[in-house]
Amino acid sequence: MADFENKWYPYNKVQEGFYDASDSDELLRKIMNYILDMPDGNGYTPKDDNAYPRCRLWKLLYYDGARPTENPLPTPQEKKAVLFDPDHPEKPTEKGYRLFPQIYSKPAQENAQTRIYCYLGRPIAENDFAMQLSIIFDIWTNYTQESNTKLNEAYSRTWSMVQCLIQAFHGVNMAGVGTFYFNRSKHPDCGAVPLTDKQDNVGYSLTMGLELMSTTLNGPVENNEVQIGRGLYFG
Repeated sequence: MADFENKWYPYNKVQEGFYDASDSDELLRKIMNYILDMPDGNGYTPKDDNAYPRCRLWKLLYYDGARPTENPLPTPQEKKAVLFDPDHPEKPTEKGYRLFPQIYSKPAQENAQTRIYCYLGRPIAENDFAMQLSIIFDIWTNYTQESNTKLNEAYSRTWSMVQCLIQAFHGVNMAGVGTFYFNRSKHPDCGAVPLTDKQDNVGYSLTMGLELMSTTLNGPVENNEVQIGRGLYFG
């Protein structure tokens, strides 16, 4: 019988190192902070340089008219103003909410605009020590804004935003979380598909993969009655 202080009372946990997804709760917040790309107080300030994918992404998201990438990078205050506020969903700024850390929200504004919904998708258990998780970005824009950019390199606004997201995330190791990838052999949902609501909005749904692994040495749990041959797992 397990001790009363055991987290798994009345049972014993007999194997350490198995991945328990305990580090995934804060994942969406980390992704949002990465997309927001704010000054961090340690000397980092995002560059207003279109060679940087998050810079281009923000200009395509924030500016609705022609030649959006010729505008200045939105300020930290402007970025925060278009991040969905669940406490005040009915009170967007004039620009409207444009970045949503969830799958859907009832529209609180009527003006045509571009939006990104980011949410966690399907988890696939690879083995006892690793999980492959999909991260989904749904990018929507009004049909009048999809091809109004007048940019040679970005005739489709939403596809250009797909490219920015792939460049911003593919191969990036988010400290304490895992590494992003775009590979169907690792997660079958990886890819991008066109979106349309058959009315006013078009866009793409982009699915990236994220590899999450246990960082705990594999072996029997101490002070449990059942013992299993000791081994190590190197993630």
